[in-house]
Amino acid sequence: MTTPSSTAAPAPFGWCHWHKGPSGTAVMVDVVEQNSGPGVALYACAPCREQRRLTPVAEQAHEVAYRDYLIHTTDCAGCSRLGRCDVGGRLRDIYQKALDAAA
Repeated sequence: MTTPSSTAAPAPFGWCHWHKGPSGTAVMVDVVEQNSGPGVALYACAPCREQRRLTPVAEQAHEVAYRDYLIHTTDCAGCSRLGRCDVGGRLRDIYQKALDAAA
């Protein structure tokens, strides 16, 4: 009989859209937008990401810039719906340029 302390946690399961199989290392690398309905997230495992030079969404420039912008504007007293402080404005510009480059 096994006890909870002796049972190993199950390995994370994911699906790799590139090799079309299960993977324990799959992360989201792209989102395909659609005109109607929800978009489709595409996942790739570590070997497929390395072979195809795919970057996880969380590490893509526009996502990093957006996170930085959100963190700043959440904590900054000078940033509001009416405007942004100088730093908030620069972070927003960086985000917009990264977003344009990703398109």
